[in-house]
Amino acid sequence: MKKFTGLAVSVLFAGSLCAQDEYVSGTFRSTQLINAQTVEMCPVGGPEFNIRHRFGVVGADTTAYQQFLGLDLPANIRLGFAFPINERLSIGIGRTKMRKFVDAEIKYIPLKQTVDNSMPVSVVLYANCGVRGERFPRVPSNSYYGDSLTPFEYKFEHRFSYNSEIIVARKFNDKFSLQLAGSYVYRNLVNPGEENGTGSVIISGMYATGMSSSLIFEYAYRFNNRPEGNAYPLAIGWEFGTVAHVFQLFLCSTNEIPEQEVYTGNPNNYFKGKFAIGFNIKRIMWRKN
Repeated sequence: MKKFTGLAVSVLFAGSLCAQDEYVSGTFRSTQLINAQTVEMCPVGGPEFNIRHRFGVVGADTTAYQQFLGLDLPANIRLGFAFPINERLSIGIGRTKMRKFVDAEIKYIPLKQTVDNSMPVSVVLYANCGVRGERFPRVPSNSYYGDSLTPFEYKFEHRFSYNSEIIVARKFNDKFSLQLAGSYVYRNLVNPGEENGTGSVIISGMYATGMSSSLIFEYAYRFNNRPEGNAYPLAIGWEFGTVAHVFQLFLCSTNEIPEQEVYTGNPNNYFKGKFAIGFNIKRIMWRKN
């Protein structure tokens, strides 16, 4: 505990030392890069409204056109708001269609990359708590907890799951930015044989193709609770933005949206041609002074 406290104090102190430096701007175009959080913060000028949408999963076969690239299948969507407290801290809330999942988040940036490279990276701390709102399925009479002795029954705390991340990013030049994140998801209820906690490392980045457009990607490697067929979460796409909007269109390996599900579930096996089409929309609602 003393070591953790010392580290936290050091990070905050380092952040204060950089207070007079000129910071790098526009490491990414949005606070969200496909599924991953970025080191960008909600601007102080106004709250942020975001839409994350995933169509149904199809294969690289006849289902692709029979289901119109997944548009004919049930879709998943999340509507969310983020509110700036100051230029380094923001909070947010959202709701996802699948599992009627409601979540609240907090995001803090203690370190920012500087133009003179006295601070070569930006660092963000992120945490999210979500609760499942839909009804649990009926429990068979012969169901037990992991000890195989205690009869299983759903409890309210089983609805909760949590995600925490440390994100480190660098803008290398006007075209290329890269970030690495360590994620730890804890679910109060898991399937037999799974661990409650799941650790992942997430690499994501963007390469600018124009003044307002970029290629974007994300890949997440899981240290435990590994997915079937080693098909780890993967996504690649394209984005474009304006002063107040960012639109991202991509192919992804899952139509899950909350990080608690993306980084713990079994993505569709893209090695077998399975994929989903998704998009994200960000809108900053600037306030008039």
